[in-house]
Amino acid sequence: MAGYRIISLIQGIIALFLGLTVLDAGDIFGMNAAFGFVLTGWWSMYAFWAYLIALIALLQIAKAITVRERD
Repeated sequence: MAGYRIISLIQGIIALFLGLTVLDAGDIFGMNAAFGFVLTGWWSMYAFWAYLIALIALLQIAKAITVRERD
């Protein structure tokens, strides 16, 4: 179960980071500007959000596969 806790903690941190960058979509406190988002096919603010969401989904799948049911 330690792996489940670690993966959950990583997911929480990534989700918090994602939430903060979404809140800063209008460059209110400069978090997105610090990453230097430019409009290219591979790297933009929206692509970054999609990558974080995909990472959270992959970690969720890993948790679902690794957790064992109690008898």
